[in-house]
Amino acid sequence: MKNGIAVVYYSWSPDGNTRFAAETIAKKVGADIFEIKAEKPYSSDFRTCCDEAQPECRGKKQRAILPIEGLKLENYSLVFIGSPNWWGTLAPPVRTFAEKNLEELKGKKVCLFQTHGGGGMQNLGRDFAEIFGDKATVLTPKAFTGSSVRQSVEELEKFAAERAEK
Repeated sequence: MKNGIAVVYYSWSPDGNTRFAAETIAKKVGADIFEIKAEKPYSSDFRTCCDEAQPECRGKKQRAILPIEGLKLENYSLVFIGSPNWWGTLAPPVRTFAEKNLEELKGKKVCLFQTHGGGGMQNLGRDFAEIFGDKATVLTPKAFTGSSVRQSVEELEKFAAERAEK
């Protein structure tokens, strides 16, 4: 196993808050960065997206994702995983990534970061830890407020550096 760091994230919009957080974290710790993309993307219309995603989130369901080009999890000892907070839990594409890669993430350190519109961590940390059980070392997650994430660069960098040291 190599000692690299990866950042794997899902962001609903091209200029999304989770994407900004992922890019900031990756830059700070020199990580490789990979985006999770849904096989069938959610609507770009917010209300329609909510109608599509809410039942999936409430049911803790997966949404099919595209293969992530170039990602070889065996090259990383620490994997940051980013998700927006959707109805108090992980976005379905993030759940899919985590559940489909349990064996590849076995024995590694994983760390959730998430962005939210005011809900805080809610159940994301618990749901994330439940997926991994004792297969991986789950580091303490962190929630970042979406509306101010672009003004939170120092906080994002501190979070990334602290987790990379563990």
